[in-house]
Amino acid sequence: MNDFITWETLANYTTFVSMVFMIVEFTKQLGKIKKIPTKIWSFIISFFLLLIMRLAQHTFHFIDMLLYILSAMTISLSSNGLSDFNYKKPKDS
Repeated sequence: MNDFITWETLANYTTFVSMVFMIVEFTKQLGKIKKIPTKIWSFIISFFLLLIMRLAQHTFHFIDMLLYILSAMTISLSSNGLSDFNYKKPKDS
């Protein structure tokens, strides 16, 4: 592997979720971004990263915009689940 992250590796669902998680974690405490709910911020990151990836791979089609939105929702929720798994304390039994 010559590159750490490529557009092809980003197209993998697991890699994409991980990248969204990392971007959100690195940016959610910045200025006005911290006022945005994390769930919404992760959706925005997912959606724009998905659009950029599709444009870079020359696979963007405007007709697929609904699919991009639905995919971004799925990725966002998966990323938030990863965050919950890492940061929520278990309830006492």
